[in-house]
Amino acid sequence: MSAQPAASLTLQGLRAAVTRFTPSRLDEFNDHLAHAATQAQELDSTMPLRSFTEYWGIVVAIERNPVRAARFHELESVVDAGLDADAARAAITEIGALVDAARAEIHA
Repeated sequence: MSAQPAASLTLQGLRAAVTRFTPSRLDEFNDHLAHAATQAQELDSTMPLRSFTEYWGIVVAIERNPVRAARFHELESVVDAGLDADAARAAITEIGALVDAARAEIHA
């Protein structure tokens, strides 16, 4: 586990964490936020914003831990390569476990 504290699940906290741990994704973060806000208005629901917050909380929880982030991206490469179906299935299973652990972390 990283010695870094978990990011605040506020918009400001998430934006700061994305900027710090995965700055190349800041435009994606902003686009996703705009989309979630539009959906929230159209649906008259906070669910799109909750989903946005959980998604980016998980991203930050993964990226703030260098060992976990490296493994996550290694597994993504295995899946993206698509060369071995058994290896891809194993990688997807492990990615799921990493995401589940990150989700548990942000909800702790």
